[in-house]
Amino acid sequence: MNITTQRGLNRTDFLTIQESPFWNDASDREIRMHKIHAYPAKFPSLIAKQAFAYAEKCKLELRTVADIFCGCGTVAVEAKRKGVDFWGCDINPVAVLIAEAKSKDYDIQIVRKLRDRIINYFEKSRLKPNYSKSNQRIQYWFDEQHYIDLQKLKKIILKQVADEDYKKLFLCIFSSILKGTSKWLTKSIKPQIDSDKTPPAVKKLFEKQAGVVIKAIEEADYSEVPSQVTIDRQNILEVEEEGFADMIVTSPPYVTSYEYADLHQLSALWLDYADDHTELRVDSIGSLYNVGKDNCPDGLTPTARKIVNYFEWNKTQTRSVARYYSDMQQFAIKAYSILRERGLAIFVIGDTEFRGHRIENAKCLCESMIQAGFTIKDITKRAVINKLLPSHRDENGKFTSDKSARSIYSQEYIIIGRKG
Repeated sequence: MNITTQRGLNRTDFLTIQESPFWNDASDREIRMHKIHAYPAKFPSLIAKQAFAYAEKCKLELRTVADIFCGCGTVAVEAKRKGVDFWGCDINPVAVLIAEAKSKDYDIQIVRKLRDRIINYFEKSRLKPNYSKSNQRIQYWFDEQHYIDLQKLKKIILKQVADEDYKKLFLCIFSSILKGTSKWLTKSIKPQIDSDKTPPAVKKLFEKQAGVVIKAIEEADYSEVPSQVTIDRQNILEVEEEGFADMIVTSPPYVTSYEYADLHQLSALWLDYADDHTELRVDSIGSLYNVGKDNCPDGLTPTARKIVNYFEWNKTQTRSVARYYSDMQQFAIKAYSILRERGLAIFVIGDTEFRGHRIENAKCLCESMIQAGFTIKDITKRAVINKLLPSHRDENGKFTSDKSARSIYSQEYIIIGRKG
């Protein structure tokens, strides 16, 4: 397959594209390092591993791999295990913290000593912060005792862990226990209170999670070949450097995607990334709150323009969707610019549905890639197997646990483009 024009793309029937065993081979168990912090719609490590194998089949020399929607750092971890330099960016500060914590080298003895020191200071601490003066949103999610204990734990980490890399590791552990120690409904990806929940003690959950992280560090088989991992908190559309990556492996956010700022609000508030978590929605691609001035700006691809018209009943959503596809076209241009000549782009995206209309995200992305100058080398599918993703809708289009209802999100596309 070598698609370089809109006409060539129009001859491709996306619905009849078959799943590829290559991208579905889940025989390898995911290492613990990928699981040290929950993350919605986490990028599968299998895809990152297979992307390296695909590059090898193409005889592409990998010096630097990039992930321009870095998320929680799955590609970063796999690049480090391969001894390949990595560069990634994400606008979400919580994602950047997790990705950095997962992709650093640690001395396991130092980690154990710091864990023991933190627990020792926690047991001796008599600190009692004023709950009534805390952030109202934190009060909404946490009772007074858990608030006090979490404040103690955070202050001890900040004071007793001097090295920045180790501090980020323990703040990542701290972040990972926030939902567990709050009233947040367990295993829910949406922010909702569980009135029947009795959260475990902060110290108990911290000790347990620190143990998980220590095992993950021991297991992580990072290559002895020196590699550099750089993760920036930045919107990809603002990156200026060009021609530095041999391969991009990423999954862009979907149109009307998760509101990541809402899903990560506990960490954002506790780690002082924002006084109001909704501030982090700004400029997030796929957010309903990321809107432009025009309902349908000039220059949208044919499929993008068609999709925008589906949402004409709601002006705010129309502007948001139009802004999304306009940003995605700019994202494709930016991806092309940061690749070296003959570099590969491996994008993972799924189609969605709105009021009975299929939202052709994959075709739209292919159109944007062709506009940017890519040659589409392959389009294939993989099965989506993730218990945290909604898998069915009822007759009214709402998410449901009824397995006899209409199935959604069962597959996603792997789109491979080449520069030059």
